[in-house]
Amino acid sequence: MRIETYLNTTEKEVQNKTFNVWVGVSLGNKYFTKPSIATYIGWALQFTRKNVLVVIADDIQAINFEVFDGKSKDVALKKARKIADKKYQEIEEIIHSLPKKEQTKIRMVRWADVTNYEQHTLRERVIFNAFSKNTSFHDYIIDIIKEARPDRVNELSVEKLDKAAEYVLREIPLFINGVEYQNKQGDWETYELNIYPGLSKSDELFIGLQNGTLFPEIAKQLKITNKIAILEAYVD
Repeated sequence: MRIETYLNTTEKEVQNKTFNVWVGVSLGNKYFTKPSIATYIGWALQFTRKNVLVVIADDIQAINFEVFDGKSKDVALKKARKIADKKYQEIEEIIHSLPKKEQTKIRMVRWADVTNYEQHTLRERVIFNAFSKNTSFHDYIIDIIKEARPDRVNELSVEKLDKAAEYVLREIPLFINGVEYQNKQGDWETYELNIYPGLSKSDELFIGLQNGTLFPEIAKQLKITNKIAILEAYVD
């Protein structure tokens, strides 16, 4: 796998297995084919500190189906979860093809599994409050949407743009402090290093909040405790 960019970390830190690695599988990104996901998981197993977490971003994808496909909230959610069901099965097949020892190191979860706890909810509340009251932060998030979907933003109303922004707003708590997951034994695990094919203005925001160099007043309210890192990584 080719690592193009190291954000908030170094090659040495990665080689030394400083972080637990997580892979966020975006349902709207066609790059996440079964072979590509298998490569990401294989790399993660090699460089993670202890375990690997695969997050299928299903419920959050429903936001895009609402905004860009005109689906109702219920229909959008059903569509996202149906696509996720197929992706879940593919990843299960990947995991089952690995040696037993490596299988035990992999956790696969859906969006609700890593967002339904108190600290995440508190951080979301801070983020949504800032979006509604801080004009600079609001405009920064809207610029992220415009950069991500330049082909579609001109057709969106102000209300639809704000709705589309929810995708980024809901991502922020995971990316600025690591993904926290309660395993089957009831123990909490934290995954700090994300690998993804491509960087965007979102990543600048995540790292800026992490380090307090962007919107420091918001970053302080988020009570960030873990160092996170992002790798721009491609399968080739």
